[in-house]
Amino acid sequence: MLLVGGTDPSGGAGLFADAKAVAAMGAHGCFAITALTVQDSGRVHSWSPVTPRQLHDQMLVLCDDGPLHGMKTGMLGGVEAVEVTADIYRSRISPAPLVVDPVLVSGSGDSLSRRGLSESILKLLVPGAGLLTPNLDEAEALTGKGVRNREEMETAGRLLVDRGAGAVLIKGGHLPGEPCDVLVTRDGARLFPGKRLVPGKVHGTGCTLASACAALMAGGHGVAESVDGALRYLRAAIRDGFLRNGGYLIGHLPGMGPGPKPRNTTGFYAEPRFCPACGEGLLGTAGHRNCPACGLVFYRNPLPAVMIVAGDPEGRILLVRRAFAPGRGELCLPGGFMDLGESPEECARRELMEETGLKATSMVLEGSDSDCTAYGGVALFVFRAEGLEGEPVPGDDASEVMWMPPNEAPPLAFAAHNRVLREMLNRGK
Repeated sequence: MLLVGGTDPSGGAGLFADAKAVAAMGAHGCFAITALTVQDSGRVHSWSPVTPRQLHDQMLVLCDDGPLHGMKTGMLGGVEAVEVTADIYRSRISPAPLVVDPVLVSGSGDSLSRRGLSESILKLLVPGAGLLTPNLDEAEALTGKGVRNREEMETAGRLLVDRGAGAVLIKGGHLPGEPCDVLVTRDGARLFPGKRLVPGKVHGTGCTLASACAALMAGGHGVAESVDGALRYLRAAIRDGFLRNGGYLIGHLPGMGPGPKPRNTTGFYAEPRFCPACGEGLLGTAGHRNCPACGLVFYRNPLPAVMIVAGDPEGRILLVRRAFAPGRGELCLPGGFMDLGESPEECARRELMEETGLKATSMVLEGSDSDCTAYGGVALFVFRAEGLEGEPVPGDDASEVMWMPPNEAPPLAFAAHNRVLREMLNRGK
């Protein structure tokens, strides 16, 4: 896909952010440079446009080099760049999806445009755009209306859809309080509320979000689906960002692979950015990350884990129903994976409390087992919980807690749990 915009020497915004975002989405980006900027992670110090002929020739040779499945525009700088970009898109790239990020000022407030730019974008690019992604200031410049809350964002979006955009995503990162983005189409509006993940401003969020949307749309996803996926990716990338002297930069791509000799062995427990089952971005910063798409909760493999056998005076066993994949909706024995620095017994007590709300006066190690699950290979410590206290209340990854006679239990979610259950029946426990 073709990415049209300005450079950013800090690597946090502009074409360099575009390149990393589309790569993270699985697309290949090629570039047409509109301007050279002098900027760092905090602000734009100066910028100079390329000539219209240079921009035209860059875009033309890329079109001649093979089919382009999408196009995203960022910083254009001036009217002539808009004219060139619109002409090449209409004549050589349409009907591939076009995402227009109408960059007029940087996130730090520095101007990135010349006189007449917003009018030319409205006239020449908005009518062909499958998605337009202005921030609050840019939405005000394009509509001439105040855009400072969700209602005004929706109104501005409708005005821009009326000007010919297929859809408009008003980016609300600069709203007071928590951020909220508003997607407006001819079918209505949809809110995408968020949370502040780091204090202060984050460099390059607008470029990253628009480019991720463009890559997903180029891959055949619908607009709403693309926005949802791009926002999930952006949140994960912000969490993995880092601070420079000027500001906070996004961590667009997964961290560096293992070196020849890891110096910090706790790095073995570092969590990935993306779901190993379906490839979607993992969410969560406390505890274990989870996948909002398929429900997988990530744990590092190989995995030490515990399984807890508990009975009541009536001879029933304690079972929980899984709230997440794998085995969502199926029954299993309480248990889970050990955290770093935790002993097997400490893990068993914690998992029993988190999943069932019960405390055990003692945990007796009954034996060990192993299993192969969607998480990978698992080494299991089997504990018998004695002297239970409290009332069963489901929690963590359990949606239901129940007592059940062992001979009435259905097949459990995991093979090792079924083996332990069969052994209990054989021994008459």
